[in-house]
Amino acid sequence: MLITISTPNLSTEYKQLIEATFEQANSTHIVFVGDGVYAPVLNTAFFEQLANSVGNTVKDTVKSTVEDKVESAAKDKPTLSLSFLSTDAAARGANLPEHINPISHKELAEISANNQHWIPLS
Repeated sequence: MLITISTPNLSTEYKQLIEATFEQANSTHIVFVGDGVYAPVLNTAFFEQLANSVGNTVKDTVKSTVEDKVESAAKDKPTLSLSFLSTDAAARGANLPEHINPISHKELAEISANNQHWIPLS
């Protein structure tokens, strides 16, 4: 799932949508574009909480005993990628947190091509 954010101000509804998407999708990419590069600074606590709840690709190991034999299975947790368009941030003089990665237009195109579902927030 790709979420592009082009507005600096996130409503409660937008935050709830982001949280619900993260919980439901296996992989969520959030990309801040245009004036949206200000959103992480204006909503610091929200994005830090979201990033900290992930730990990127974390796996839990679940063990069960069947006929005196222990089997292990890994359950994937959802992954989250926070990125910003580097040219937009540079043009606006935005200083973004370290846990948010700069990407180029080409990388945004690659992320877009790899995601069937997009949600633009503006």
